[in-house]
Amino acid sequence: MRVYVIRHGESETNLNKKWTGWFDAHLTDKGKDDAQKAGNILKDIPFEKIYTSDLSRAVETAKIAIPDCCYETSHLLREIHVGTLANNPLSILSNEQRARIRKCGYVDFNGETIEAFYSRICQVMKKLETLNCETVALFTHAGWLRGMLDTVVDAYLPREHVRCNNCTVAIFEYINNTWLLHSWINLS
Repeated sequence: MRVYVIRHGESETNLNKKWTGWFDAHLTDKGKDDAQKAGNILKDIPFEKIYTSDLSRAVETAKIAIPDCCYETSHLLREIHVGTLANNPLSILSNEQRARIRKCGYVDFNGETIEAFYSRICQVMKKLETLNCETVALFTHAGWLRGMLDTVVDAYLPREHVRCNNCTVAIFEYINNTWLLHSWINLS
């Protein structure tokens, strides 16, 4: 099985350099253009299943990238919950706070732990393993996409070393009970 994991297009909070998490930001015009570019990569793939985060920016991306698609939404595909940081400037955190977030998640801000976030990712991967499909698409978020990559390679990859632009398309394969990274395509 091939699983195409697509990060949403540029959102209003991405543009304004704000924390997003579960805040329901919409796509910008650039985000809509990005979704169309991702659609050019996906256009000839006969997806048997399409899932999307239930947040607007992911749903909008799916609808633009694959017009008239039938999809199922899932809260499990949401970005990590950043709690009270949502819709606040990225710059409000100190380096110490950022280091703590990398270890513990967003519990200091009434958000999600790293363990809970990775548990959601693993739940989705386990569900995918039970499907009898050749091609599946997941429309989700940067943190989710990077978290799946970490899970597949069984290592935490520092975020500054993995570029994950809006509408990055990552292709994973599930073959012989093993997950593999097939391709990582960054737009722009």
